[in-house]
Amino acid sequence: MTRSKSTSSRRSFFLRGGALLGAGAASTAGATALLSGNALPLADQLQQLQQQLDCAEERDAIRLLHLTFTGLVESQAYEAVAELFDERAHLSVSGATATGRSAILQVFADRYRHQKAAVMHSAYRQNALRQEDSVMLSEDRLSATAVFHSEVELTTPLQVDCTAAAMARLQGQVADRRWESGRFDSRYAKTRGQWKMTALTYTALTDSSTI
Repeated sequence: MTRSKSTSSRRSFFLRGGALLGAGAASTAGATALLSGNALPLADQLQQLQQQLDCAEERDAIRLLHLTFTGLVESQAYEAVAELFDERAHLSVSGATATGRSAILQVFADRYRHQKAAVMHSAYRQNALRQEDSVMLSEDRLSATAVFHSEVELTTPLQVDCTAAAMARLQGQVADRRWESGRFDSRYAKTRGQWKMTALTYTALTDSSTI
């Protein structure tokens, strides 16, 4: 299976499972309220159920935003990556830090694309800690925080400054590739009906393998 097909299948499975879980949780809560001896008036129950469904949709939108981020990094669509962030967002991933969308764009479109970063994220895959992922919405559903676990492929570019090394970098050659388990801690804000990342921090948990 190619990387693009694997990424597409992973995203489809993730979203389908998340949507079913969200809808199931909301339906269960609604049924519980209806069967309870202290049930609210029907109009209030329907409003409560609608709010739960709306929250589930918002959580799915945030999960999709994170999956979009990882997919765009993998495909090296770096300008599109920067557009996922708020204008004043903060980024900290494996030694690369930036504050503000323009600075985040420079990290990806310059340091990543031209292999100037000491270490780069080049691919992502699920790991066993995925079940601990979480998305927490504010009461007004205009901000959120989330934790996403992932296996991350780290790429170390060739650091030798010579013509041969420059040509090798252009051909995609690197000094080292390895996988490690890590966690993304992120914050989000919703403006004009669209979620944007306001902060994204990656923390390494364990080394997995060197390839």
